Amino acid sequence: MDVEPQHKVLVVDPDEQVGKAIDQILPPKKIGYVFTDSGESALEQIKKTKDPFALILADQHLKDMKGTRLLEQAKALTPDSIRFLMAGSPEMDIIIKAVNSGVLQRYIVKPWEQKDLANAIQSGIQQHDFFLDNETLLTLAKKQNARLYELNCELMETTTSHGKEIHELDHGIKLLKKQIKDPACQTPLNPDPLLSEIENWVKAPQGIDSKKVTLLFSDTINGLYGQFKDLARQSGFEMPDVTGETQ
Repeated sequence: MDVEPQHKVLVVDPDEQVGKAIDQILPPKKIGYVFTDSGESALEQIKKTKDPFALILADQHLKDMKGTRLLEQAKALTPDSIRFLMAGSPEMDIIIKAVNSGVLQRYIVKPWEQKDLANAIQSGIQQHDFFLDNETLLTLAKKQNARLYELNCELMETTTSHGKEIHELDHGIKLLKKQIKDPACQTPLNPDPLLSEIENWVKAPQGIDSKKVTLLFSDTINGLYGQFKDLARQSGFEMPDVTGETQ
């Protein structure tokens, strides 16, 4: 079974011997290459390839366009590919402009030494892998930042909700404390029925009945004790029950 190479190189040169020479210096089974002799056919290869080329090597003097023009279009189609330009007669002003604009990353002078070209290709592939790793890390960082933002929003919403609940509870506690400390909030003993009853007994023809006075006194004491008991319960105390009659 044929093993798919880890990386692919696109070689664009009007001289077919250049492609063969490059094929001989590439590590077997690790780097594959595609050769084409024109800019248009190179663009077609870029468009139809499933995985982007790790490296594009283009000669400056192609039969249908300049190499810098090809690499400019290749950048738009496959921005992750590393782009090298080869030329025997350098046009330095054009090459410098292309480098500064990011159209190409390196310029190789023809004729080249095989060892130097092999090192240049390995360097370009390493640079491609470095770019991909950076993009992967950047994508991961963006996802993590987005998730952190969501968690922060959820935390702020939860904190706000809990803050409202705590404020409401604190307000309720303050009201209870105020009711306990404020005498106006306590239910006072209404003296009107007691005074009315005493007045009726005094005015009665038969005079004051001692049994009724005793019963009235007992009811009054029991009423006062009930109110003290309620007040103590509101303050957190519990008074014992008292039974028995007042003699």
